[in-house]
Amino acid sequence: MTDDLALRLGGEQRTLNVSAVGSLHADNAHRLPKAVLGLLRQYAPAVVRLDLSAVTRIDIVGVVAIVLCERQAARHRAAFTITGHSPAAAKALRAHGAGHLLPVPRTRHAMPLRPPRTGTVCRTPAHPPRPTGPHPADRQ
Repeated sequence: MTDDLALRLGGEQRTLNVSAVGSLHADNAHRLPKAVLGLLRQYAPAVVRLDLSAVTRIDIVGVVAIVLCERQAARHRAAFTITGHSPAAAKALRAHGAGHLLPVPRTRHAMPLRPPRTGTVCRTPAHPPRPTGPHPADRQ
């Protein structure tokens, strides 16, 4: 297999941003945890953000590399988050038991929908008819 993984590194105010571009597989997955560990040792960031939105293919070794990055960040007391993911990366992470690392999808807090109108008309009256005779309290 060709070595077609590119790692883009950046940072700002104690935040390390790592973007993986290409295919993350057995031949090149070792580069990801090595890069993250070196940057953790050198800069001691408080947050490590991993962007997987440009990952085209990933295998079990790539998933293990991502889990190793998360463990190394925890060992260095840095928060680890995945900021974006491709469908292939999300599928592989969920399939191999690392779906908890994926960001939680935003929930929509909208008003509930009204029930659809079916067009049927109810033939029964909405209220029962009132008695027309004398009131029970008036019988005394």
